[in-house]
Amino acid sequence: MRKRWAIIGIVVVVLAGLVVGGRVLWDRTHRTDLQRALSMVPASSERIGFTDWAAVRARLGVKAGQDPTEALVKKLVSKAYDSDLSAASSIDDSAVALQLNYSFSPATISWEAYAQSPEGAAMVVQLPSDASMGRIADNLRSLGYKAPSTATGVWRGGIDLVASIDPTITPELQYVVLLADQHVLVSSDTSSYAALTAKVAAGDGDSSSSVSSVADMAKRIEEPAAAMVWTRDFACSDLAMSQADADSQRQASQLIATAGKVSALSGLVMSMAPDRTLTVGEEFDSSSQAAENLRARARLAVGASVGRGDGSFADDFKLTVSRSVGSTVLLDLKPKTRSGFVLSDLYDGPVLFATC
Repeated sequence: MRKRWAIIGIVVVVLAGLVVGGRVLWDRTHRTDLQRALSMVPASSERIGFTDWAAVRARLGVKAGQDPTEALVKKLVSKAYDSDLSAASSIDDSAVALQLNYSFSPATISWEAYAQSPEGAAMVVQLPSDASMGRIADNLRSLGYKAPSTATGVWRGGIDLVASIDPTITPELQYVVLLADQHVLVSSDTSSYAALTAKVAAGDGDSSSSVSSVADMAKRIEEPAAAMVWTRDFACSDLAMSQADADSQRQASQLIATAGKVSALSGLVMSMAPDRTLTVGEEFDSSSQAAENLRARARLAVGASVGRGDGSFADDFKLTVSRSVGSTVLLDLKPKTRSGFVLSDLYDGPVLFATC
């Protein structure tokens, strides 16, 4: 009898392990690239810019290959700028220099994430599986970076070195970590933050996806070409109406009072699909708060764009759908023009509908 129960116990444990393992595998294979990016940047990140360069290239019809020419890289970033699909990128301005010197750029990478926190800023780049990590390492060595003593250690450059390579290159390339097995490059403007972010990217540390409000927002967003994510209540200060002048602040207060009850945000995401349609996700502490905020937030999203010049958001966007899903209010916005700035216009300056 004891033997039978022992066998049953072993079977139960094995089945439980298979269920957990299967769930983990399902999560990994069904995550969007935005979710993967959020799982690779530190939990302390306050604002995260994400660009799916593979999706951008596909949308713009640019086929670059592994060794794109300077002309092709320029063509890509120009078209991406005109369509605003590079609005969240931290490396579009240095694309040519990166390709020539490091052998990666928006023309070749899968996606990039740029995360900012009180402790530092870091970039995480996902390279395609056929990218040569050895070639990138050789380039770093040739450029003058000091090689680490371990395979996943920090390549040390510094501000003087990066500036001497090309003045357009972002300071976040001062210190680099290569995670060859994952085809991931991590960089930062400090050695310590590069090392910390690399640990998180390798799965050894708390990431932004471990923040429940961030995870909730991300899972409700379709595959974006570009996105800006504000974690916790950082949007309340980063996009605050306090940036506007006194008259605009008074007008904003009146509009909020007219729109209805609003609660403080616990997260915000602005996401743009490859076809330039936008989804704004506003996170709240509970599903009841989200439901209470839905009508007011929808009204503010198509109301006057106070503090950003004359006019309203409705001049540029049509609100096609507004809904609350769990603790998130989701607003789908369709641009009224086929080109020009859309995502960058939304997150630049005070944003009334992101008010706290």
